[in-house]
Amino acid sequence: MTTLSPRSLAELQEAVAASAPGSLAIHGGATKWRPVREVAASVDTRALTGIVAYDPAECVVTALAGTTVVEIDAALAAHGQYLPFDPLFARAGATLGGTVAAAASGPGRYRYGGVRDFVIGAAVVDGDGRLVRSGGQVVKNAAGFLLHHGLVGSAGRYGVVGEVSLKVFPAPEARVTVRMAAASLALALDAHRRVREVVHDLDALDVDLTANVLYVRLAGALAALPARTTAVRRLLGADAATDVLDGAADRQMWHDAAECAWAPAGTSIVKVPATPGGLAHLAAALSGLGPLRATSGGAAVWLATTEAMEAVAARLPGTARGVIVRGAGCGRVLGRPLGNVFDERVRRTLDPAGRFS
Repeated sequence: MTTLSPRSLAELQEAVAASAPGSLAIHGGATKWRPVREVAASVDTRALTGIVAYDPAECVVTALAGTTVVEIDAALAAHGQYLPFDPLFARAGATLGGTVAAAASGPGRYRYGGVRDFVIGAAVVDGDGRLVRSGGQVVKNAAGFLLHHGLVGSAGRYGVVGEVSLKVFPAPEARVTVRMAAASLALALDAHRRVREVVHDLDALDVDLTANVLYVRLAGALAALPARTTAVRRLLGADAATDVLDGAADRQMWHDAAECAWAPAGTSIVKVPATPGGLAHLAAALSGLGPLRATSGGAAVWLATTEAMEAVAARLPGTARGVIVRGAGCGRVLGRPLGNVFDERVRRTLDPAGRFS
């Protein structure tokens, strides 16, 4: 198999066009994507790197797709800014293009929204080697189909993401996390519900559905955090087994969450969309397949498993669907297929020969 390693958007166009009509796979930091089909060539984006533009005053950064999230984080931190959605697998080498293609949002999605809410522009090279741009480097409203939003979670089905523009936020002055170990899953989910319904300025809210541990992250002005922390602990109850993580301990805990450090080595990770009220039912349906963690206030459940994906799909309740975010077949959807005529039209337009499918 031929490996294509473009260093610029022009080289990316040339590589895709010159390799036609053969099938193509795309990979960057290899933190998520594991193609399972045979392809004629592989596009390695790791040389397609660099921050193209960054205007701290406008809170917008533009970078080539192979740029690592760690590099972007460092540039933003120098100006007191950050990516609030906690991109997944950053320390493992995740790239910007892979983060967009996999819609790899972390715990910060709860308050600020996911990857799609931060992408304001992108450039993608389609199956014919054309460079297609959508959006731009200015935060504004727009009408019509926003291709740059469509690229989020596309898993490379439309083409090779070459460049992305993101809006960024000022970093909070301080953060703390209240951690509660519950005696049962029912008690952990009850505490999850009470915090979610009463406290409306949470920075992140996760719950380990296997160990029955609740994580409540608060962020903002340093002077206000002690009172807010006390209020959360009081809400959880005087008898609750809680402790508070701040400083390095807080950062490490959420870095580990964004790296899925709770998942045993060698496991595949599947994301299943959820609702807060359905967490108990979903946890029961997936019980025994591997560790489970609910994130984003219960909007998604992560499963780490060594089981065959067919077995996982068979355990999904009702119309639930999952997507593989790490492991063989990353980007593959599990569960009942849903026809998407619009998606198929976009794919046929950008990739008429099916090189990326």
